[in-house]
Amino acid sequence: MSAITRNKTMVFIGVGAMLVFNYWFAIVRPRRMACAPGELCHVDSPAMRLNRRMFWVSVAIYAIAVTVTTAAVWWVRSQP
Repeated sequence: MSAITRNKTMVFIGVGAMLVFNYWFAIVRPRRMACAPGELCHVDSPAMRLNRRMFWVSVAIYAIAVTVTTAAVWWVRSQP
């Protein structure tokens, strides 16, 4: 059994905490910045749109990983 397997709860908590920080960094912070249209830090710039897309893809992957892991643990424990 690997170290990540034994500590999966802490791994999921750590990744969740990083996603919370990334939410602030990619979603909240750009809206509070006073950037003019056309600047890289503007909320509608291509880089910021890519950051938001990547954030939501990361959230989806995280949710799938937590769901599959939880279901697999439940299934293994339910076997006779």
